Amino acid sequence: MQKNIKQIRSDLIGITDEFAGRIFEEMNYSQEGRNAERFSELYGGMEEIYVPKIYWDYTGKRVITMEWLDGIKLTNLKEIAALGIDATHLVEVGVECSLRQLLEYGFFHADPHPGNLLALPDGRLAYLDFGMMSTIQPYQRYGLIEAVVHLVNRDFESLATDYVKLDFLTPDTDLSPIIPALSKVFNNALGASVAELNFKSITDQMSGIMYEFPFQVPAYYALIIRSMVTLEGIAIGVNPEFKVLSKAYPYIAKRLLTDKSPELRSSLKDLLFKEGSFRWNRLENLLQNAKDSQDYDLENAVNQAVDYVFSEQGDYIREQLAEEIIQSVDTLGRNTFHNLTSFVQKRLGQEQQSKQRSDAMTTEDRANMEHIQNIWRILQDTPNFDPSFLLPLIPRVLVKRETQELGQKIAEGLLQRVAARFIRNILLADQERAKTQIPANRPDVIRYPANLPTPSAALR
Repeated sequence: MQKNIKQIRSDLIGITDEFAGRIFEEMNYSQEGRNAERFSELYGGMEEIYVPKIYWDYTGKRVITMEWLDGIKLTNLKEIAALGIDATHLVEVGVECSLRQLLEYGFFHADPHPGNLLALPDGRLAYLDFGMMSTIQPYQRYGLIEAVVHLVNRDFESLATDYVKLDFLTPDTDLSPIIPALSKVFNNALGASVAELNFKSITDQMSGIMYEFPFQVPAYYALIIRSMVTLEGIAIGVNPEFKVLSKAYPYIAKRLLTDKSPELRSSLKDLLFKEGSFRWNRLENLLQNAKDSQDYDLENAVNQAVDYVFSEQGDYIREQLAEEIIQSVDTLGRNTFHNLTSFVQKRLGQEQQSKQRSDAMTTEDRANMEHIQNIWRILQDTPNFDPSFLLPLIPRVLVKRETQELGQKIAEGLLQRVAARFIRNILLADQERAKTQIPANRPDVIRYPANLPTPSAALR
């Protein structure tokens, strides 16, 4: 079929082999026992996840003996509620665990149907049946994170490139007609908020353009989407309003802020900087989401960010950071000076300057200052936030050569702005007033010939 039917672009042979391999592994109970122990090593440390023990003395290829667990299927909502357990919270725990499986360690449970997920009486979520497991390679894990980030931020040009990285498109594919198609499909599907999108919607919306353009479904992706759609089906059964993507983004935000990998550092830079401008709203959104993720360590995130910014790889960020600091300090100084002079003028009974001249902050300036204030509030609301952890950073940063260069750039930039404003507002303003206010019949005024520059013009 794959050789003779042109409409089939998916790797049918690879997908069949993937499922067949998992089925043969599932019939080998020794392999299932090893899978269970590996799953427990990777994810059993999560506070609300439990993995049953394997009794190897009674386990072989044809029989598996594991710990008995008294629990309730996630679909039995009345029984779960009778135990005082919040089923929606357990689904959120399952989503968090699935994200770690897919995006952190790459070893994931490919069959999370309702019979394999139990609510335990102590409120933990137990995983069963480790026969059908699969793996995802590091470049695929990073590619999926980048794709989610680009989807959330509606960066469809980068999303098209992600499909190449994830082996859905070949490197020689012309992406120019695919980008507007992605934009049209996902903008129609997303509506007002990306958080409203679910995995089934993604697959349904993508199916149309996959036939129109040379997409192919790689073998590894078939089990991933099967796993996530199954989990999402359970979630919707528990809570019809549950949105997996909105619950997933806090984890994605945490990974972007804390992961040291070059791939995610690059994604974070692309997310926060656009056309030489720092997007404070994106940072605010990341911090707001990350603080709701389990085991998010703000102190570690700040330390890693500082190390990266002041490393060789952080040249671009330091340049942009210098511009933002110059802009912010200059804006704050102008606003403070304006408020002070307005206060003095008011007390002296003088007329204040016109609002247009006196408004020291632009709309963009005000928006940025609001974002900075919001970011500080978010940091204060982050669990275990303690501003004292910033103190040890100061001497560590000050001794760096890059810090001294950054300080010099900021000082030079501020001086240039002050000098330019002085020339424009004082010296050149004198010249303009001289042109408009001095009568032509004043004999006591020294006039310069037209071919000679005035003092202000010479200074300019």
